[in-house]
Amino acid sequence: MVREMETWGYQVTGTDISMGQDFLTVSPVPCDWIITNPPFSLSEEFIRRCRYIGKPFALLLKSQFWHARKRLKLFQSTPPAWVLPLTWRPDFLFKARGKGAPLMDVLWCVWNPGKPSFGTHYQPLPRPDMGGST
Repeated sequence: MVREMETWGYQVTGTDISMGQDFLTVSPVPCDWIITNPPFSLSEEFIRRCRYIGKPFALLLKSQFWHARKRLKLFQSTPPAWVLPLTWRPDFLFKARGKGAPLMDVLWCVWNPGKPSFGTHYQPLPRPDMGGST
């Protein structure tokens, strides 16, 4: 994600647990937005941490993330401004395993703390043009 955002001209600071930077415990990096693909098993903790930091944030989550009863209170207390399901399945392994036919549906959830909320908007995203690939 970092490289792609940089190609679009954004100033990006990338962090990763593999570099010894645990987002859930390190001091927040100065930024305007937090955009990440958290470990799916820690998605709720990432939402709470982002909310605590207070910056606008977008997290890539499994499509069924909000389908669990145990997350209803989280949704009610911290509703995303946008739920943006991808209408394709991204290949996170970049065809390193199999034929690049991923099985997982994902969506972006976007929060903008401090801005007025008018409910959660749902907008499926079309697949971007990837230079002629299908």
